[in-house]
Formats: sequence, C-alpha cells, structure tokens
Amino acid sequence: MKSRESTIQRLQSITLFGELKDNPAALESIARICSINRTAAGKRVIKEGEVGTSLYIMNAGSVEIHKHTRAGDEYTVVQLDAGDNVFFGELALIDDDRRSATVVTTSDAEFLVIEKKDFLALGNAHPEIGLPVTRAIARIIAARLRKTTEDMLSIFDALVEEVQGS
Repeated sequence: MKSRESTIQRLQSITLFGELKDNPAALESIARICSINRTAAGKRVIKEGEVGTSLYIMNAGSVEIHKHTRAGDEYTVVQLDAGDNVFFGELALIDDDRRSATVVTTSDAEFLVIEKKDFLALGNAHPEIGLPVTRAIARIIAARLRKTTEDMLSIFDALVEEVQGS
C-alpha cells in the first residue's frame, strides 16, 4: 500500500481509528504522519523492555508476539497476520514506558508507522483528531485491565483450591 488513498483505507479498518472512520479529513491528516516500514522475515520490529516511540499498523505479512517469563524464558503469545487488522505499540503514543512484548516478523512485512512526536503534534493542533484516538487507547487499556483482573482472580481461585485441597 503506497498511495495516500490506500493508507486511508487501511486506517479505516483499524479499530484505533474507529471514531474517525467516517471523517475523511481526519484520516487524511493521520495518513500524512504515517511512514512505511518494510521488514524482512525473521527481524525484530520491537523489543520487550525498550522504550517505544512508535505505533505500528500491519499492512502485509505476519508476526509473532513474544514475552519473557521472570526467569528469562521466552514464549510465543500469539501469531498474527495483516488480515487480522493488527496494530501494536499504541501505548507509545501516550506513554514513555517500556515495550511489554517483542514482535518478530515471520514473513516479509510492511507496516504503517506513526511516531509519538508526530501524533502529539497532530493532536495538539487538532484535538478533534487526537481525542478520539486517545479514547480508543484508553478503552484498550481498560479492556486489558479487566482481563488481567479476571486472570488474577482465576489464579487466586486455583491457588485457594490447591491449598484447601492439600
């Protein structure tokens, strides 16, 4: 996807920009701050623990998401391809924290990339664009927090059963 029009079409398919999908001017503004990154198969796109400054939207190819245990063992969380409307690194647009996972290409891949500095400049100049994207990121964070809470409760319940069953 090289043309601005195809970039806009891709942005429309990404849930992060859902509130703006019927706003061509907003999507055009976002498309203007996108760059294209082509990455060969087997290459690391982002690394767990590094400070991130970019959002990646997958145009083509496939990736694996890897995490490390506290003991340092690496495991694959999920495999994704461009047809899944994949994006990652969204928290880097609003936060200076470290990446929570490593992303590695499993085939040649192409990404739209939005840099934090460009997103912040766009959002400051056009809050009507920045606010809906920030709200979408907040919804993602809230969903992850709910899932983490559910997972912790399940682990706690299993631990209680194990202790009581002993």
